[in-house]
Amino acid sequence: MSKKVVVIGLGHLGAHVSQMLALRGIADEIVGIDYNKRKEWGEIQDLSDMLPYLGTQTKIRSGSYEDLADADIAVLTACGKICDEDRLQELSGSIAVIDQILPEVQKNHFHGTMVVLTNPCDLIAYYVNQKIDADVIGTGTALDSVRLRSRVAAALNLAPSDIQGYCIGEHGDSQTILWSQTRVGGVLADKLLTPEQMRQIEQDTITAGCEIALHKGSTEFGIGMAACEIIQAILGDEHRILPCSVDPKGVYGQSGLFTSVPCIISREGAVPLKELDLTSDEMAKFTASCDMLKDMIQKMS
Repeated sequence: MSKKVVVIGLGHLGAHVSQMLALRGIADEIVGIDYNKRKEWGEIQDLSDMLPYLGTQTKIRSGSYEDLADADIAVLTACGKICDEDRLQELSGSIAVIDQILPEVQKNHFHGTMVVLTNPCDLIAYYVNQKIDADVIGTGTALDSVRLRSRVAAALNLAPSDIQGYCIGEHGDSQTILWSQTRVGGVLADKLLTPEQMRQIEQDTITAGCEIALHKGSTEFGIGMAACEIIQAILGDEHRILPCSVDPKGVYGQSGLFTSVPCIISREGAVPLKELDLTSDEMAKFTASCDMLKDMIQKMS
């Protein structure tokens, strides 16, 4: 069965997601949509020029919202003005853009899974979920969790792939790093790192996105790869565990919002994993993060 992905928004992020999907052979057909048709044409032509060098038969083309009717995945990257220092300040601008897109999603009867990358990711994913009749997953802390793993690996001079760990909660300043679940080849990371190293890693993980955006204007490679991992898990029906932003539906006592928890991802969507054994401090931080998001949701209403 053909795997079709529609990417809505072909800025830096949308273009890189499209490229990674093609390079890794995750999608058979990639359709790009952007309000700026001149840019859309240029990005699609540029992406198409790499196809002869790929070992896959991926098709990349411009499209319209009508392509959503038979799409498996819609990737939402369209956004308002990017704020370097606080993702929450992007909310009103992003909603203004999203409000122009969602009626088209509904009109064309999209029934696949929408993967939301637009910041503030948790709030936009919640907002989109209220507006469309389709599954919605926010990339959430899928990115923050690999940032954590990369920084632990660097501190210990080890391969990032040998580090296991999660950040949960908001994809933002209130995210919670689960040191109680962070392991290095099965050994708890706090047995190998000094308290000072852990504090620095935590700070660097939380501020990474803003620091990168301040230096280059946006983030695209890390979040693009995180999105592709989620998309691959869905299309491949992999039942893979990744942290992402969903309604926890009672897990950790939370519901009625979108926030990141480890989920089992497959063709059925993202199902929260059984609760991890968090410390009281981690639970308190996660609850505070959720309370902040709920407060923002109330203000959105």
